[in-house]
Amino acid sequence: MVNFDVDITPDKTLIQKLGLVGYRTEQAIAELLDNSIDARVTGILEKIWLVMNFEEKWIGVSDDGVGMDKEEIVNGMTIARGTKTDDKLGKFGMGMKSACSALGKKFTITTSKINSNKEYEIEYDEDTWLSDKSRNWDNFMVKEKILDDKDNWHGTKVIISKLNIPLYGNQVSKFKESFGIRYSPYLESKQVSIQINTVTCNPVPLDIVQDSKIDLSISLEKNRVIHGYVALLKKRSIKGHYGIHLFKNGRLIKAFEKFGFSSHPENAKVVGELHLDHVPVNFSKSEFIQENPEYEESVKAFASSEIVKKILSSSRSQGEVSPTINSILNYFAGNSDAQSLNVKMRTKMAKELLDNYEPFEIQMESMHVLFTFESADDDSLYVILPEKNHVKVLINKNSSAFSYVTNPLFLIGMITTEIKLLISDSNYQTFIEKRNSTFSKFLHDWSKKPRSITTRSRTIQTPEEKNYRLSNDLIDVRNYLEENYDFKFQFTALCTLSNFLHHYLGTLIYTVHTSPGKGDYLAELLSKKFGDNFIIINSPDSNMISKISILHKSKKIIVIREYAEIKGSIVATPEKAWVDLANEIITHKIPVSDSELKEIHASLNRRLSVNSDEIKRYASHLKKLDSIEKLLG
Repeated sequence: MVNFDVDITPDKTLIQKLGLVGYRTEQAIAELLDNSIDARVTGILEKIWLVMNFEEKWIGVSDDGVGMDKEEIVNGMTIARGTKTDDKLGKFGMGMKSACSALGKKFTITTSKINSNKEYEIEYDEDTWLSDKSRNWDNFMVKEKILDDKDNWHGTKVIISKLNIPLYGNQVSKFKESFGIRYSPYLESKQVSIQINTVTCNPVPLDIVQDSKIDLSISLEKNRVIHGYVALLKKRSIKGHYGIHLFKNGRLIKAFEKFGFSSHPENAKVVGELHLDHVPVNFSKSEFIQENPEYEESVKAFASSEIVKKILSSSRSQGEVSPTINSILNYFAGNSDAQSLNVKMRTKMAKELLDNYEPFEIQMESMHVLFTFESADDDSLYVILPEKNHVKVLINKNSSAFSYVTNPLFLIGMITTEIKLLISDSNYQTFIEKRNSTFSKFLHDWSKKPRSITTRSRTIQTPEEKNYRLSNDLIDVRNYLEENYDFKFQFTALCTLSNFLHHYLGTLIYTVHTSPGKGDYLAELLSKKFGDNFIIINSPDSNMISKISILHKSKKIIVIREYAEIKGSIVATPEKAWVDLANEIITHKIPVSDSELKEIHASLNRRLSVNSDEIKRYASHLKKLDSIEKLLG
């Protein structure tokens, strides 16, 4: 055996690669704000300024905190040299570099220590750093300047330019609200003030029922304690803005987390705050590490708390967001008055109503009727099982009918009407069976064709040709965007053609089109919800895609492209998807061969899924007709 030493100095691209960890813009800026908050002077209000220059395209974060000396700024630029204690927001030695690199290719850090007359400055420019072979890890330049008394100051300034992310107008108001929630403890206690351009960031209070707030202090093993409060909102949140704000060391990690209870309309009044200072978080401080004994113990202890059980019970007893299934059934049983039904119900809430329904028995006319929901393999809406002393009604929650009716309670009312008629006249049984059979056939036959569903006044065409469909990976993404994204979007290329394209760097790269100026917003929305499953990037060039593919072989990627015009469906037709894939290959130099692209077209053509005239029409619209005609031969 021979032992020998080797040089494992990191490659110079490491800082660049740190910026590819999947930060959202808000998370990256929060990293820099965390550093400022950690640097506050005890007992003195610290002022933090966030500047977003829309004209010159740069972002700045500055503060009047304690600042850094030479050793500290060197440590700050040294990767993984974390010197902060556990009670600080940033301690991993990764945040500042990765956050700055995620935001832009160039950043300058200027700092001066309190009670010092020295100012230090470092500058990182990705292009210069990678091209200048004379500079390396062991000779990174730090500038030192002696300050006059009139120029003396303390604090830190960070300026990021050559931005990787777009800036858009409503970010200011958006960050004002999100940082008002995130840093509420510091803002409320006057430890810091945060100004974003010309607006002041204020703590965002919850509109809770008077006297409903109950303080919590829950003991855990090893003498640990989690503390906070729970309360009830005055109005139920139909947008999901309920749940527990989870903090670590005074910094919000997750807002409106359904912590220890399920997401359900009956719980939609419960809010609160919980400090889990001993529970570890990921290095971007965007999530608690849930596969962890400390987190699991905290969830269990919180859920079993008598105070929490009481507040959940109070939420359920203080009226409904909308009538429940049971209230509909009780109406037909003569046990309750009519209520008001909304014409529409959000898909998520409708699904929760059906999935969380418990069997319910009522006395209707002279018969006991038991209603229950099951998942049947066929498309029947419901079946009736007459038994000796009662009638059992099995409602199929997988029926296509629930996809077409935007409030499922109307269908429940129709079913209950028919059951009531059946009890009063047994001859109605034959009619119900024939009607249900005919209706199921209608749904089966007509759901095979492209169907239009109106959501938020936009028409959604869902092509259902054989072997051409939205990738299973993206079903939840599509449903989420239909509910939460107000602008146009369309799944195309690999989102629908992944069944045909099998060899691409070992990585699936899905493409979603959206409107100009909305890509960053869409990326942040998706990252917040699906960041654990996908890497989400807006308008990357081919080099960035290649780097991410190499770094994250095991992850899927969603690429967002901004297009001036998006017509029609949220799932592209086969013709459009194929042309868009060809356009990606031609424009962004995606390494897919022409022969493979031709084979995809041939496969679609054999299935009669594409029309050559439509392909040429769309290619002409993109000014790619010559290139496409060459591919088609």
